[in-house]
Amino acid sequence: MATSWADTPNGHLLVDSTWLAEHLGDPDLRIFDCTTRLVPDETVGYRIADARDNWAAGHIPGAGYLNCQDDMCDTSHRHRFMLADANSFAASVGALGIGDDTRVVLYSTAELFWATRAWWALYSWGCDNAVVLNGGFGGWTAAGHPVSTEPCAYPPTTFTARRRENVVLDKNDVSAVLEDPDVAVVNALSAEQYRGTGGMVFGRPGRIAHSTNAPYPALSDLEAGTLNDPATVQDIFTAAGATPDKRIVNYCGGGISATIGFFAQKLMGYDNVALYDASMQEWGFDDSLPMERD
Repeated sequence: MATSWADTPNGHLLVDSTWLAEHLGDPDLRIFDCTTRLVPDETVGYRIADARDNWAAGHIPGAGYLNCQDDMCDTSHRHRFMLADANSFAASVGALGIGDDTRVVLYSTAELFWATRAWWALYSWGCDNAVVLNGGFGGWTAAGHPVSTEPCAYPPTTFTARRRENVVLDKNDVSAVLEDPDVAVVNALSAEQYRGTGGMVFGRPGRIAHSTNAPYPALSDLEAGTLNDPATVQDIFTAAGATPDKRIVNYCGGGISATIGFFAQKLMGYDNVALYDASMQEWGFDDSLPMERD
């Protein structure tokens, strides 16, 4: 079992601040702060807010700002954080400066899942040139690297969207595999949300029937914005039945925190990994869809 992420099959997808500092001046590199705010709301659970002011107050030199909802999702959809269609996605990220020939570093000033969500969105549309900064902005500043308040705008370019098969799933896809022994449907929410005993509820308390639990707070250090060590993460996946020989379907509340598990599985070389994009914001409110709770 790998002792560091660098030793995993796709460890190159996760970089640290030392690597980024060494490559900061690379002309084909595009760096983005992907932090997006979730503001508690009694009616809808949370509202999505921009964090551009946070980026403007200090960012990695040369980094632009990317909003996971506004820049990568269908903002007209009734569900939040639903991946945009090919043409809309290509136009939006191309306008940000992300193209077919650019490399991309994604980071957050808060939870790791903003960077992994942006990575997942790019990966879903065929991008192989994006990486995640482990530790994010906090790790960058803790290492003593410089911070900038200078505006940044990369020149627009062309991004060609090529949809990867079986990566983005809908409720019908999930329903079809719930009792398949070769598929692990994995809930990334907290243990209490999974059990239906506490935490934020999406319509109905509990989980998708027959799903297991690999909580994202156990996969990552929330305060440090880092992935936990590979052995710990692998043990959690194994306990959840999410082993490399199976097809893995990840889900959470709205398709954000589950991208931590998706990203870690890809680092480990899992071949058949998917995300239920709408997740519990859809499933939990549809009484026709089966759920369980403890």
